[in-house]
Amino acid sequence: MEKRKFTMREALWLLALLILAAGIYLWSLLQPAGSTAVIEQNGAELYRVTLSSLSEPEQLEVNGTVIELSRAGARFVSSPCPDQVCVEMGLLTRAGETAVCLPQRVSVRIAGGAGADSVTG
Repeated sequence: MEKRKFTMREALWLLALLILAAGIYLWSLLQPAGSTAVIEQNGAELYRVTLSSLSEPEQLEVNGTVIELSRAGARFVSSPCPDQVCVEMGLLTRAGETAVCLPQRVSVRIAGGAGADSVTG
């Protein structure tokens, strides 16, 4: 049985695919960190905090959940819910990341963009 060799066309396609994958990976690393934490309950926005404006970590309590905000990001610290999935989500740092405590109907998401108020609510 004779071994088949790559054709030049197949090699170029493979190279293009590898370059594309590397580009997507590097693009994801270079995405800017989210700049604003948005805290909502029952779909209504309660707070919008510009994370870069915080000089030290700040904690907010919403319906029994404790949320910590810092320059690094936002996270659920504690919740009265039994499974603690929201707490296990850890620190949210990039725009588009979200953590939700379903039993308490509280969500935290990181939104990109500038020009938001420091704290509203």
